Amino acid sequence: FETASSTMAFCLYELACNPEIQDKLYQEIKEVLAKHGGKPTYQALQEMPYMDKVINETLRRYASLSILNRTCIETYKVPDSDLVLEKGQRITIPTYAIHHDPEYYPEPFKFDPERFSAERVRERHPYVYLPFGEGPRMCIEVLFWWAKISKMKK
Repeated sequence: FETASSTMAFCLYELACNPEIQDKLYQEIKEVLAKHGGKPTYQALQEMPYMDKVINETLRRYASLSILNRTCIETYKVPDSDLVLEKGQRITIPTYAIHHDPEYYPEPFKFDPERFSAERVRERHPYVYLPFGEGPRMCIEVLFWWAKISKMKK
């Protein structure tokens, strides 16, 4: 399915189900656009941190990739365990399960953009949010997705 349109549809659904979040986002948009002559400029979009939180929470709840498949490029011993990943071994990373694990995201099925406040992001392991994968094999769609979402913010 098409990533940007699906994400926007899920985002609109969550905003409809959570009017307090919708109101907070509306106020942010209204205040920021007032400072920018009503135009959703690049700078204006950069001044909408709550918008980013809402989008990130939407991507956590409804990531387009439920799993990531990778091939180990060198033998690797997992720290603090007896597990060894051999070179050439196929690895599946269950992103949906990680994004909905209460150890990392309490009440994982609750739509909570504040999970993406700077403080709460710092408290989490950096690899428990993987809507597009991570590292050199990150989905190239992320570049197109951010461009589309930025246009849709208008």
